[in-house]
Amino acid sequence: MKLRISLFFISVIALLLLFAACTPVKFLNTITPSGSYKFAKDVAYMDGERQKLDIYQPKDPKPGTPVIIFVHGGSWDTGSKSIYKFVGEAFASQGYTTVIPNYRLYPDVVYPEFVNDTAAAIAYTAKRYPERGLIVIGHSAGAYNAMMVTVEPKYLQAQGVEVCQTIAGTVGLAGPYGAFPLKAERLLIIFPDRHTAEDAPVNLIKGPTPPIFMAIGDKDTTVSELHSTELQKLIGARGGSADYKMYPGLNHTDVVKVLSRYFDDDSELKGDILSFIEANSEKRDNYCQ
Repeated sequence: MKLRISLFFISVIALLLLFAACTPVKFLNTITPSGSYKFAKDVAYMDGERQKLDIYQPKDPKPGTPVIIFVHGGSWDTGSKSIYKFVGEAFASQGYTTVIPNYRLYPDVVYPEFVNDTAAAIAYTAKRYPERGLIVIGHSAGAYNAMMVTVEPKYLQAQGVEVCQTIAGTVGLAGPYGAFPLKAERLLIIFPDRHTAEDAPVNLIKGPTPPIFMAIGDKDTTVSELHSTELQKLIGARGGSADYKMYPGLNHTDVVKVLSRYFDDDSELKGDILSFIEANSEKRDNYCQ
């Protein structure tokens, strides 16, 4: 018994030391198992170095399910698909094929190239899985990219596909959707000639959209909930379907953390996302009519 207790505490200490040596995300990915999926790394959707995606193919796929695309955040100048193994595993373990793309970042590109890349990754995935709808999930800057592609048809049209024939639903986690004009100097550089909010999701709604679910934590000090509530009003006023929910106790990064198998009991958010996916598992083109 003493030996077992000693081994237990040694294991705990080892994990704590590992946590101290790594960033929280690296630690989370380290302890996330890989047994639920087959992994395809750096699949090219265009020719650039960052125009690649990873695919988490479930070993026990759920029949008739949509493909999940997760678009990472990072203020359009940081972030990588390699950080989000825990997200890929979270959905693959539920039977969903999950695609996580990179996109080009500032200073290599400015707006709208990262939105174009997101559209290209979505179009590639749609063509790879032509019989299945896509659920696009984005966090923070990635939520902006995802929402732009969802509400402005020209981005996917440039890639040879239509929104209504491709996206079955979109989930925005703590997204900045353009409820306020840009003021930060760095953002004015990333978004040249966009000193107000003319080209933002809140100003692009012209008619019905795919079903949309937006979520944010009440501890988020990075993005205001007004981005989500204003977009929800506009979508509803134009005949679309958009739900919004604030989650207690979650900050800007927690809304992604709770997708992990190790934190999904801490909030209802993951369950709500899975319910949204189930409710929108098939492509529907009636919202384009």
